[in-house]
Amino acid sequence: MSKIFISALSFMLLASAIADHPLSWYRDMEEATIDDESYARSTETAYRLPENVVPLEFDIYIDLYFAERTEKPFSYEGRENIIIQAVEDGVTQIVLHANVDSINIVSVFDDTGAPVRLNPLQPFETEPLYHFLKINLAQSLTKDAKYTLYIDYSGTMNEGPMKRGIWRGWYEDGNGTERIYATTHFQPYNARQAFPCWDEPLFKSVFKIHLTKPASYSGTFSNTRLGSSTTLPNNRVRDDFLETPKMSAYLVTFLVSETFQSIAEDLSYTPPIRIIGRSNTAGMADHALNLAVKMTDFFDEYFGIPYASLHPNLLNDHISSPDWASAGTENWGMVSYRELYLILDPNETIMSIEHYAATLVSHELAHKWFGNLITCFWWSNTWINEGYASYFGYIATNQMFPEYELDDHFNTRYLQTSLAFDSGVNTVPLNHPYVNTPAQVTGHFGTISYSKAAAFLRMTANIISLETFRKSCKYFLENNAYEPTDQHDLLAAFNQAINEDQSLSAYSNFVFAEYYRMWVNEPGYPLLNVVIDHSTGNIELSQRRFFLNAPGVSTDQIFPIPITYSTKRNPNFTNLRPVRMMTFRTDTLNKDAGEEWVIFNNLQQGHYRVNYDDTTWRLIAEALLNTPDEIHYLSRGQIVDDVFALMRSDRMSYSFGFNILRFLEKESNFHVWDPAISGLTWLRNRLRHMPAKQAEFDNFVLGQMEHAITTLGFEPAAGETPTTTMARQSILQFACTLGHVRCIQDSWDRFVDWRDNSNPVNSRVRRNVYMTAMREGDQNDFQFLLNRYRESNFANDQLEMLRGMGASTNPELLTRYLSLTLTKEVRSHDKLNSFNYALLGNKENAITVLQFVKNNIDQIRVAYVEDSPARPVHNALSNLATYLDEPELVEYEEWLRSTQTSSLQYATAISSINSARNNMAWGTANADVILSAIRSSAATTAASIAMLVTMAGFVMLA
Repeated sequence: MSKIFISALSFMLLASAIADHPLSWYRDMEEATIDDESYARSTETAYRLPENVVPLEFDIYIDLYFAERTEKPFSYEGRENIIIQAVEDGVTQIVLHANVDSINIVSVFDDTGAPVRLNPLQPFETEPLYHFLKINLAQSLTKDAKYTLYIDYSGTMNEGPMKRGIWRGWYEDGNGTERIYATTHFQPYNARQAFPCWDEPLFKSVFKIHLTKPASYSGTFSNTRLGSSTTLPNNRVRDDFLETPKMSAYLVTFLVSETFQSIAEDLSYTPPIRIIGRSNTAGMADHALNLAVKMTDFFDEYFGIPYASLHPNLLNDHISSPDWASAGTENWGMVSYRELYLILDPNETIMSIEHYAATLVSHELAHKWFGNLITCFWWSNTWINEGYASYFGYIATNQMFPEYELDDHFNTRYLQTSLAFDSGVNTVPLNHPYVNTPAQVTGHFGTISYSKAAAFLRMTANIISLETFRKSCKYFLENNAYEPTDQHDLLAAFNQAINEDQSLSAYSNFVFAEYYRMWVNEPGYPLLNVVIDHSTGNIELSQRRFFLNAPGVSTDQIFPIPITYSTKRNPNFTNLRPVRMMTFRTDTLNKDAGEEWVIFNNLQQGHYRVNYDDTTWRLIAEALLNTPDEIHYLSRGQIVDDVFALMRSDRMSYSFGFNILRFLEKESNFHVWDPAISGLTWLRNRLRHMPAKQAEFDNFVLGQMEHAITTLGFEPAAGETPTTTMARQSILQFACTLGHVRCIQDSWDRFVDWRDNSNPVNSRVRRNVYMTAMREGDQNDFQFLLNRYRESNFANDQLEMLRGMGASTNPELLTRYLSLTLTKEVRSHDKLNSFNYALLGNKENAITVLQFVKNNIDQIRVAYVEDSPARPVHNALSNLATYLDEPELVEYEEWLRSTQTSSLQYATAISSINSARNNMAWGTANADVILSAIRSSAATTAASIAMLVTMAGFVMLA
């Protein structure tokens, strides 16, 4: 999927990561236009709780029942005492959240234990739409007095992780016996499914959890240390956990299992750092433990607020969960992750997953301070929680694990993703005021809150200095510990550190508060236009907000832009401190006179794009082609990223742009090819309905990639960097998909050697091997891979096998593969991904997928958990349209209009069909222009090479 031209990435993120760390493979899918309300500009506040009563302390007893209770299996009974306080006079109604099966008893007592009279006609009522429990009093509460609210309730465990709340999952132990476990996933608004509560981040309380379960469920964990266990009748046990710090309800968690245990631990820390997982993964989490230990050390020292000092009862546990709706979730004391990120083995794990896991553990640990110790006031400013965690996931982890070169990967993971998404007309600011409904809340956990927020923080750190940024973090945490915060609290911490260090004294007329206001509260970002008079060295700068598809009128936004640049004679790419803060629409700089390449935005650290005058672009293009090492690889990647965006937005012709990109023929660097593959894929997908023209485009792309394929090779080399390994993974997957003969042959040979000689495929190239094998193989090969999938104990390798089977070209085998997604063999969190893999595998697969959807739509709705917050069925039906040609779109639309008009997905699917047609129309209109551009580029490159060869001959003759 292109990071450069994305109209609906926010919803794609919802498919995998609502309110948690996003998954790493969301970029695989082509964009789909979703009829989504998550960013609707609504001022609806009816979902918000009144603030006239606040909770102070919860004492919660939950009795968990599994299959042993035949009348109501997999259910729970709950009782809670909540100490509350009225903060204003005249309160006669207590309103909190509850989304459980039934509220059985409600009572209120004053601080002497005497009952408070409830309204005899209607002591309490529920509003299911808003998940409100309203307790009606016959007398008003006394301001500042404390009361105890008692609630008896009951509920049912959700099946699988997708609907969150209290849910049950499954796994097989070392003997092959299926085991059931129960756990929780509350972020952002699902604590109310487990116990009635004030389920908004503003309301912070102390929680004491008591869990009753069958005695065989010995593996029980929660946020805090176990205080005591009590044997009960009927072979049951109650575990009483010590009280938590003052925190928001969504951070409460627990896990109850039969065989989960500590599978890796470091007992030298207080609290001990442990990895918890199913017993048959013992000894397989040492790498995850190393990540957790070193990143705890880093944050202890960086913030100056050691984890052990946050609260004496907190644990530092990391749960490896066989099922999980997202990549990871930061519950305080007990972080939960999808298992494939903690059970890592270089012999079984592809490098992109290992690489991502390092950032994930760091991200979740950063949340202990940013998100747990301090919490966003409301989800409108969740960018503070997620932006800091995302920033530290890469920048901090790079300090402790430099081998991953994560600071370099920040651009492709966050900066370029943010630039792509934030270039739309309807994008929203970091601090988005229109976040109220559940759909709006989940929608705001996406690219803006993660990627743009992290990019903004990195840009800010470069402006104010890394030392001042660190100081601002400490002030922010210390000044707001255990409290909800908003953007104004963060600004105060920035100002405190900046004023103390005088770190902006070099920038005259620069007001940090205006910089902060603009970047936090305004959507979008600027395009910096650079016009250079090389004869004098005069540089004219101007800015406009960048849109991929410009609206009828331009905005008057002026963004404070940190200006950095390098030239051929002064290539100071690593100097990231701005030489100037551009605070007006235009500005002027000077360099030495004389023609030379000039590149602004060193290492693409600023959140903006750059366009140059034609002469400067030509100088850059010549350097990229002839002396590319003069230009830092991150800046080369920036140029690729910007050129594709400039071409798409009609600010640069395709012939001019592809002339600049000629240098890709000699390029093999990951950071350059990653945005190139994104941009090329977007264009390629617009030609899908014109096979001959797509084939010509593919031949051009393969020619561009040949040097990278040859340089990287097909076999990982001993001692190579993770970045090199990931470059090979990306290049080979793309090359095999486009039909590169040697790539296909090598991949097939590796699969055959595994199948026939039991020689395992190198884990670092399994993706292209599995996919190629399923494209080239037959039913026996499919069955071979399916058998290995069923036998594997590694979630990551299983996922790669699913991706591979999704590339099957045989309609019967592909249907068989898709049918697996309707069974428990494909875990609920992998079902939508598996569906998408079938669309990504081959162009023709979409026809088979359409028939599968038409024949199985009711089963899909059940298996994919239609009503889960991620709305996977919406995603599946929308993604399908993106990959259909016009005859199949007609068939799809007729089926929708004749059978699905009353479905939840109808409007979304129809909208996606319209979007697919628009994409094809764009491709039809632009195909000849694009093909002419690549022909011209190829001819120019050939001429340049011939000239170099001739010149070399003259030198030899001399």
